[in-house]
Amino acid sequence: MTATLPRRVLLGAELPGDDEAFTVDGVRIVDVVPGGMADRAGILPGDTLITLAGTQVRDLCELAVALRRAGAASMAELVYLRGGERVARTVETVAMPAEQVDCAIVDYGMLEVAGARLRTIESRCGSPRALVLVIQGIACESVDHAASPDAPLAMLVAELARAGYDTLRFDKRGVGDSEGGPCRDIDFETELADARAAVALAADRARSRGIPLVILGHSVGGIIAPLVAQQARTLAGIVVYGTPVMRWIDCLVDSTRRQLELRGASEAEIVHREDEMRALADRGELNGRSAAYHRQLAAVDIEGAWRTVEVPVLVVRGEHDWVVRADDQARIASLARAATTIVDVPGLDHLFGWHADHEASLRDYGIGRADESLSTALCRWLDPLSSAP
Repeated sequence: MTATLPRRVLLGAELPGDDEAFTVDGVRIVDVVPGGMADRAGILPGDTLITLAGTQVRDLCELAVALRRAGAASMAELVYLRGGERVARTVETVAMPAEQVDCAIVDYGMLEVAGARLRTIESRCGSPRALVLVIQGIACESVDHAASPDAPLAMLVAELARAGYDTLRFDKRGVGDSEGGPCRDIDFETELADARAAVALAADRARSRGIPLVILGHSVGGIIAPLVAQQARTLAGIVVYGTPVMRWIDCLVDSTRRQLELRGASEAEIVHREDEMRALADRGELNGRSAAYHRQLAAVDIEGAWRTVEVPVLVVRGEHDWVVRADDQARIASLARAATTIVDVPGLDHLFGWHADHEASLRDYGIGRADESLSTALCRWLDPLSSAP
């Protein structure tokens, strides 16, 4: 393996919502960013990108492969449809830019695990108070927000940096710059092993800087957090956001029932949808993850994992989290063996996005804006922890 991990290219295109972005032909484009590869190739809103660097782009995993493949060369061909006509343009590649955090240095590195190089992103302050390792949720989405600095996670990292906290993130296999995958085919045990390796790296970083290590797990990342906590003997605490104690599939089924009840669906409709979701998981068609992933995740003893945790825990619950029940998140406090704090943050949905009310959170799920209330809650809990002798 080479010493460096290449950056993927910047397509510079806005896609529609998840259910509308991809077709049997490729990916629909709703807007184009000046200076990106789509712009250079003459792509316009309404076009459908068919291939990039000779690779089809019919779903997120194929698009991720294409972006990485294009990043390995100086030129790449884009083929797209406009009004039923195929257009092909070969243009100079544009590397994805690096994230910028005002008061921190951002380092792009890599973590080698079982034949794959995973992208790591660190933000480092001048005099850090602690290192926060971020373990993301189930989605095959990049934690690299160089092209989306206003994303809630990007804003959270920046706000933590301003408060004096280093952060370390890593992309899943087949996502962003990371090798391996496609992500949709990776099972949970492999992803768990990658998280263990990331914890080991973070523990080394924290030890070398003489600062505490804290794990921040989001959603399924919060399920992973207690499973990997024993990997870091110097771990000072765990923060979880939107994390269930019930099995993930049961959590999704419960969430679906609650939302359908609010919309006035009949019991027959609700039961049909619940059965449909379980079948999707069994077929590997839920959350963009494989059947093996869902099967292995469902087998995790989540309660047992939390009973092994002996460091302080912060459970953060978003007011508009329709995915995970507030009372289920609160169960962590009765399981962990150390002090557990529960904080409710107004306005936030399951993906850290802020919404004005319940209706807006249901209507605009996934596109809520960032809000400083999350970092405020984290820092209020982290500050005394990082100041402890």
